[in-house]
Parts: sequence; C-alpha cells; structure tokens
Amino acid sequence: MKIDVRSITRGVPQKAVIVCLFDEKQLYFSKLPKEALDLAKRLQRDIKRKKAKSTLLFVQPQKAKTSIFFFAAVESIKYFNRNEAIKIIAFQALKKAEEMGETRISFLLDVPEAKNLVPLLAEGIFLGNYRFDRYLSKKNNDSSKIESISFLCPSSLQRKLQVSVKRISHVCQSVNHARDIVNEPGNVMTPEALALHARTLAKKYKLGCRILGEKQLKQKGYNGLLTVGAGSSPSPRLIVLSHNPAKAIKNKHLCIIGKGVTFDTGGMCLKPPKGMWEMKTDMAGAASALHSIEAACRLSLPVKMTAIVPAAENVIGSRTTLPGDIFKAKNGKTVHVINTDAEGRLILTDALAMAETLSPTHIIDLATLTGACIVALGGSLSGLFGDTPAFNKTFLDIADQAGEPCWELPLWEEYKKNLKCDFADINNVANLRQAGAINAALFLSEFKPEGAAWIHLDIAGTAMKEKEWKYFRSGATGVGIRTIIRLAEKFSGK
Repeated sequence: MKIDVRSITRGVPQKAVIVCLFDEKQLYFSKLPKEALDLAKRLQRDIKRKKAKSTLLFVQPQKAKTSIFFFAAVESIKYFNRNEAIKIIAFQALKKAEEMGETRISFLLDVPEAKNLVPLLAEGIFLGNYRFDRYLSKKNNDSSKIESISFLCPSSLQRKLQVSVKRISHVCQSVNHARDIVNEPGNVMTPEALALHARTLAKKYKLGCRILGEKQLKQKGYNGLLTVGAGSSPSPRLIVLSHNPAKAIKNKHLCIIGKGVTFDTGGMCLKPPKGMWEMKTDMAGAASALHSIEAACRLSLPVKMTAIVPAAENVIGSRTTLPGDIFKAKNGKTVHVINTDAEGRLILTDALAMAETLSPTHIIDLATLTGACIVALGGSLSGLFGDTPAFNKTFLDIADQAGEPCWELPLWEEYKKNLKCDFADINNVANLRQAGAINAALFLSEFKPEGAAWIHLDIAGTAMKEKEWKYFRSGATGVGIRTIIRLAEKFSGK
C-alpha cells in the first residue's frame, strides 16, 4: 500500500473514496461540490442535535468526477478521546473502502488543522491495515486490497506532514513487526527462534547483541529461566539487544525488559485447555521490548536503550519444576515455587539481575503477568506499578497521548507479608487470592536494581484482542512500543 501526502493544489483525485471529517464546530475540508457540501452541513447540524449516526456514505451522481464521499463525525466515536476517535475513523474508512471493492482512499484536509489530523489518521491506517494471514492457504478475496492512501492538505504543510507521516510509519512498522512474532504459533516462535530474531535485528540495525544459552545461564546463576524452562526441549535464552548511538544524550539509559514465555501451559499447575492456544502470546512483552529498540534505530533516537528478554517455554516434561521446588535467584534470594503457572515473575528475576549489571537510569518491564490485572482493569488498560512517582506520572501522561492508557496500581507494602515463606526467602505467589496483580508486582520489586527508576507494566489484558478493537484487527497489538518511543523522544528533547 502506497501512502503519500499531497498538496490540494493538484486537485481531488478521480474514482476514489474521499474521506471528509467534521465536528459540530468545523468542517475539516472545503473543496467539495455544492451538493456534497450541503449534505456535510446537514450532518453537522444533526451532530449538534445529537441525531447523527456514526458514519454516512454519500454517492454522488454519475456526472461527478469523484465517486464516493465518506463523511465521518469525530463526536460520533463514543468512549474514546478525540485523538483515538480520529484514528478509529481512519480504520473505519479503510474497512468501508475494502467492503466496496475500492482500492484508493483520499483524506480531504485542505485546512490548517491538517497538521494535527494527518498524523493521527496515518497511525490509524498503518495499524488498521495490518493482518496476520501468512498461514492462510487461500487469502480472503471477499475484500479488495487498498493500493493507495493520500492525504490532501494545504501546500504550506506538505513537507512537514511528509516528515511526520514517515516518522509514524517507522513506529507503526515496528509495532506491526512485534505483532507478527506474537501472532506466530508456539511451535515456530520458540526461545531459540526469538534469540535468532534478535540477532537478525542486531545485524540489520548494527546493534549490540548478547545471548546466554543454557550452559551460560547455569554458570552465571540465572536460575529463574532454568527453573521455568526445565521441562522444555527448546532450552531457555537470555537475550540482550543494545542501541548505543555515538551521540547519545548523557545520564539517560532506558532499559526495557520483556517477558518472553514463548508458550505457557502452566507447567505442572496446568492451565484449563479452553483458550490455552492464546498462551503463544505470553511473549508479547518480549516482542515489544525488541521492537522498541528497532523503532528507536529507525528514528535515529540519540538515547541509549537496551532490551532484555528472558525467553523460555513453560511445558511439562521429565525435568519439569514441581510445586514446592526451591531455587536461588541471581541476587541470592531463594524462591519457593508454590505455583508453576506463576512463571513469568521467575524469569523476570533474571532479567532484572541482568539489568543491574548495565546500570540503567530507567527500567520498564512489560509482562503478560496476571489474570488478576484483567479482572481489575479489563482489556483496555495496562496496569502500572512504579517506585518513582515523577516517572510514573510522566509515563502515564505519555501513554495516554500515545493511545495506550495505563492505570496506576499501588505497590502496597503491607501485602508483602502475603509472600512470606517458612522454607525460603519468598514465595512466588501470595498465600491468598486477593490483590493478585499487586502481589506479583511486589514480588518483582524484591529483585529490581537499586538506583534506577522502575516501572512494571502488566499487559495481560492489552497485549492481544480476540475481536476487532479500536483500529486493531484481532490478534496481537504490539502494546507499549508507541509509548516507549515517545518517552525516548522526550528524553532526547525531540
């Protein structure tokens, strides 16, 4: 699909779906035939009277040069803020054009507000156009493929918007690459395959890459991965991918940790079979960590960034970890494994220990960690826990701007007593069912490095969608990347 920003002086293209946005205060276009313009104004009045429907198509008479106008009112998108509504409209227009068999879409934005609207529309298009269909022997021919998208804007804004759309395309391509590896089945995206994927990124973007295999993990005492991956024939890996630009800003090193359980059966504490296939997405945090580095490279961000991915498969085998087993974590604390299905936090102890050796200033870990977080927040919000209030607030604000909202939950110190154990330093799960997401975060806080601002994101509800949502088709969302890149840009002063 070709996407370009064009000056409106070249005119409105023929035989295309022309998308026209408006709200109750303003039409974000002007160069329309009178008949279409009159219709738009009537729709605008309906919006003010709360009578308008979500979208409306107007087919112009045969004598007209352009074929179809798609009018969309920003206020008609319920429950989401204005920026998200505009992205959703872009996706709706894309789907409608596909349904009608059209191959060209043009967004008519011949007004100064185009500078704010085009980046949002482009993001909705880039993310909404994604499909994971590589295993379909026969592609879906019910809808056409969109060949071109044009943003028609004032000539004075063309160059600036071209730069903006290019930036968004870099970020969204990285998001979509992350979605690709999350959507892969567990027999394809093994710990070995994930390590190879990291090496491929390192070679392509000239990144630093270090991978510890089973032998090195044993030698260095990274026992969390060995405990979780004990029953699997694809042995675990600890992956470190580094972006260290020559002119990196001083005093900032952003470390992104991503949970990489490539498939999670629950181990001996076996999960119910219904829906277990979704556990191929238990490495969504790993995908977002790796491809945040990719996006930073594509944008040439002058910020030192490191992705750390502990990768393991949690299955049942002859050497599988048993409930009641105890292991010594890298930081010397002993862990009593009550529940083998609480495995993500065990491999994250190794990643946090690795992070400590790299002296980061800021750490963000992304993990599909607890079903309790889904119960608390549903599927639209990630749970945020952090030990530095200022950093928490900065991240929350940026996440909201990026369209990846989070909700802060407390690291409630009193609940640490629920992790106490008579046989080891700490249990891997609490001794009661309440506050599951908080208890998991408290467990991780026992292993985080000192001196770095730390945020834990529980993305269990936001990493994958079974049905279409906002501007995502079903499948992985690549959650976290857009926020992390905005944070890195803030660090760099961009």
